[in-house]
Amino acid sequence: MKRTERKHLKEDELASGLHRFFDFFAHNKGIFFIGLGVVALAVLIFLGIRFLQGRGLAQQGLVESQILELYGNLDKEPGNVTKLEQLSSGRSGRLATLLLGNYWAGQGHTQKAEAILTKVKESPKDLVYYQAQDLLGQIYFQRKDYDKAIEVYKAIQADEPAEFPLDEVIFRQAEALEKKGQKAEALALYKKVQEEYVEGAYSYQAAQKVQQLESKS
Repeated sequence: MKRTERKHLKEDELASGLHRFFDFFAHNKGIFFIGLGVVALAVLIFLGIRFLQGRGLAQQGLVESQILELYGNLDKEPGNVTKLEQLSSGRSGRLATLLLGNYWAGQGHTQKAEAILTKVKESPKDLVYYQAQDLLGQIYFQRKDYDKAIEVYKAIQADEPAEFPLDEVIFRQAEALEKKGQKAEALALYKKVQEEYVEGAYSYQAAQKVQQLESKS
């Protein structure tokens, strides 16, 4: 197998694993800001280090591996926050920034998390960028700032990224619309997830939402 093909396979493996990790929160919204710090670490570190071991950019891989290790030990070593902040300005800074935002959200410091996540640059629009945007959307949703949440998810949907599951994006957008009282718009999006993403992680939840909303109409 060619080196480029192996690299793409490794990247796909990381993306798939991280998608599964972030799907965890869709099914456990009640513990969103409590559970960010535990399950996340094991998955990110395990998948991240495996991914980095397959990369040809040795120096960058070492830095990113260090970032993941620092993040994994944050509960035991709070001083690692400062180290991650220092690394957030380097070549691998976007990863450090995403993980710092994730950490502060998990601690309930949503204002700090928002300030950090907005620093993740729009270019390149890769997995890290869309995870940061998704986390921002969840923060806005938890604050009941549904307009901002909808804006975030509409922007992701418009990009149609291959790096992030659109069924999740559409489902979250529908939830925010439902909370705003825009039941018809929410119902249309829930149906879209149910019908167009049958094998997706949100298909069953979307079907339940459709049933609930239609029974009330």
